[in-house]
Amino acid sequence: MTVRIETINDVLPHIPEGVGIIVSRRPDLQVVDYVFTNDDTFSNPVTLECRGLKFAPDGRILARPFHKFFNVGEKEMPEAVDWSRPHVVLDKLDGSMVHPCLVGDRLAFMTRMGESAQAKAAFAGAGPGTIALCRDLLAAGITPIFEFTSPEHRIVVPYDATSLTLIGARETVSGHYLPHGELEDLAPRFDVGLVRSFGAVGDFKTFIADARALEGAEGYVVAFEDGHRLKLKANAYVLRHKALAGVAYEKNLLEWVAADAVDDVLPLLSPEVGARVAAYRDQVHAGMDRWLSEITQVFEAHRDRPRREYAEAVTALVDKRLHSVAFALLDGRDGRAALVKLLTWASRSEPRIDTVRDLFGLTWEGQDLIVDPG
Repeated sequence: MTVRIETINDVLPHIPEGVGIIVSRRPDLQVVDYVFTNDDTFSNPVTLECRGLKFAPDGRILARPFHKFFNVGEKEMPEAVDWSRPHVVLDKLDGSMVHPCLVGDRLAFMTRMGESAQAKAAFAGAGPGTIALCRDLLAAGITPIFEFTSPEHRIVVPYDATSLTLIGARETVSGHYLPHGELEDLAPRFDVGLVRSFGAVGDFKTFIADARALEGAEGYVVAFEDGHRLKLKANAYVLRHKALAGVAYEKNLLEWVAADAVDDVLPLLSPEVGARVAAYRDQVHAGMDRWLSEITQVFEAHRDRPRREYAEAVTALVDKRLHSVAFALLDGRDGRAALVKLLTWASRSEPRIDTVRDLFGLTWEGQDLIVDPG
């Protein structure tokens, strides 16, 4: 079901409070997008469209990228899908969705929230044919949609070269998608790369099994001519994507270090990200070794004193956050296990990590690893 959107006022009355959909108002642009999801986020056809809608300051719609669509089995079981409806299976590329938008008279590329670093990089690499296609379609009231893939902006699947691939187009006001056959006519006229197509699904059970077994690819999108879309991701990709999504947040990374699980995660990450994770782990281990050595020296020097005097020495010589380690040694327990317990406690939240950050020299910048669930 498509929804006609002419102005932002066609959208705002349909957005419930507290569902994660926000309106970002800037001097030259308004963006409607979701920043988190819950069970009520996509509760009506309008909220399904709130995935990077762009509006002019006066409220006119400027660009309309993909609506929110779901994985096979997420909202409807495969058996309930009418696979006989006209459709085509498309390659699901592992990059950043970008689309053009006219901001005043200026053409810009944007991701969901606007002119991101990826969008600017995509625009910088766009050829004259791509720019001409964008201008022609926008003038006709159509939003073309591309996937930007690059070795410098890798998510999970590696790409050898930077590419901007046409993956869809829709009428900006009505929301109707151009059939893939029309894109096949457009792309060569403008010398624009087009997403690969694989025909229609025959036996859906075989299709799903084969898709989930893919290696070195994200998966597929099933694009129905009526606008309905489904995505299906390879099991190997999902596992790696979850690892990458987790590693963006330091609390997850510290939890893996405390649980001695980093070696299980490293094979799922790219070599560059894996090296950063291993360096973080080594930093934590170095801090643990340093503190265990220092606290052991205090323990050896005062172990034979009465417990009260031992406590006085620990208070004077050991950071209060590490007293539990000193008393673990006194009670015949493993001091390193006490340090691990402290790290496990800290890994429960980012504020907790901040309370021990200086002890272990913890530094982690994961903002560049935050990925769109796609």
